[in-house]
Amino acid sequence: MAEGRRPGHARLMYFGYFMALGAYLPFITLYYERLGLSGVEIGTLAAIPLVVSSATALLWGATADALRRHRLVLGIALLGSPAAVLLIARAEGYAELAPLVAAFALFNSPIVPLLDSAALEAAEESGRDYGTLRVWGTIGWSISTWLVGALIQDRGTRVMFYAFAGVMALTFVASQLGPTRIRVLRSSLGHGLRRLLLRADMLSFLVAIFLLSTTTGAVTAFFSIYLDGLGAGEGMIGLSWMVSSVSEIPVMAGAAWLRRRVGTRGLLVMGFAVYALRWLLFSIITDPVWALLPQLLHGLSFGAFLVGGVTFMSERAPEGLGTTAQAVFTTVCYGLAAIVGALGGGYLYDQVGMAGLFRVLFAVAAVGLVVLWAALRVPGEAEGDR
Repeated sequence: MAEGRRPGHARLMYFGYFMALGAYLPFITLYYERLGLSGVEIGTLAAIPLVVSSATALLWGATADALRRHRLVLGIALLGSPAAVLLIARAEGYAELAPLVAAFALFNSPIVPLLDSAALEAAEESGRDYGTLRVWGTIGWSISTWLVGALIQDRGTRVMFYAFAGVMALTFVASQLGPTRIRVLRSSLGHGLRRLLLRADMLSFLVAIFLLSTTTGAVTAFFSIYLDGLGAGEGMIGLSWMVSSVSEIPVMAGAAWLRRRVGTRGLLVMGFAVYALRWLLFSIITDPVWALLPQLLHGLSFGAFLVGGVTFMSERAPEGLGTTAQAVFTTVCYGLAAIVGALGGGYLYDQVGMAGLFRVLFAVAAVGLVVLWAALRVPGEAEGDR
């Protein structure tokens, strides 16, 4: 019975968490700008959670795997992050915001690795594909970015804080009703980490995704400001984020079909190439309506990259280290690389403007694609080292 509940529970958790995140993440840098913060201050506030996540996500994941307390860790995270967000809503200046943003990141950092590892386990046990479960996160994000964007335009930016907290509270309740995890760590944590990380194929892959993720980190931090600079209102900003997330749905839903035809490596190459194309297009657009077109390519960039990357890590994770492997992926992509992207993006925004920023991002993504191509040619260990 528990195995039969796993896919449904994974869908529900993705839906709830990403619905909450979609109410908050696309609009928080716009909120900072409305408080009068500079580009560097905005970039720094965007980088603080990435620094904290980089330092804590792997620790959270390894602790959950080693102690087999995944539900407890997830529950703490789902309660702590909205508490921090409600305090952020009351802060007024950079000095007040910085420690609260760090607290939010501390609690938020283990959520995605825990959800991904549980979904991968559910997919394997039930014979489903990861993408068909993860797509429910995209659906939740799509609904909230559009709805909250419209609400912000009518009622002000503080709506996002309460929407995030309310949905996270419901997601916490759902998290405590889910089935227990199955896989158990078969060897010492240190031995498993060495088997996972100290390999030529893995190290090369991590370098490649680091390069690409510096570009996505900058865009995450500054895309709403980019649209605002083109003359878009909050409603159009929310619509633009919704368009991008809706474009993920067919890619996620068809990920199994795509992976059978192009393989995990093919998905990764596709994701890198389309990301580079999007950044190039954004660098030449001057009308916010036209910015919706590159957003339609988001599914082929983010969707292919995410499914390819998560699967790549899962295939190489030793038995019982699924959460840890996903924490490594999250730390590199949405931690270390995103720190560089947010800080570098803030500096470039102040120095060369938004169009110049996107031209630099295009060049970095293109270099990342070359590194990925070389990395995928490095012979790796057999995928059966679990």
